Amino acid sequence: MIDPTKVDIDQLPKKFCDGAIGAFGKEIFSFSLTSGNNLDSFATTPQVMKSIAIWMSSQIQNYEKQFGEINVTPPQIQSPLQASDLK
Repeated sequence: MIDPTKVDIDQLPKKFCDGAIGAFGKEIFSFSLTSGNNLDSFATTPQVMKSIAIWMSSQIQNYEKQFGEINVTPPQIQSPLQASDLK
């Protein structure tokens, strides 16, 4: 197991995560983090998943205290192809 106190997070390679999908059963959570057309898939126990959720929630709360509320409203993007363009 990796000792988190000895990890320099700034030195680790990173991918930009643009989404996530997943599912769960009684004994396992499975999820994939998306980066463009790539998926990195993971499986974990409910206990570990809950600890991840608690950590993420804390990170978001701290971020919003410093930078303000994160707006999660989907942007209203107009399609480049409109019905009026069709003949």
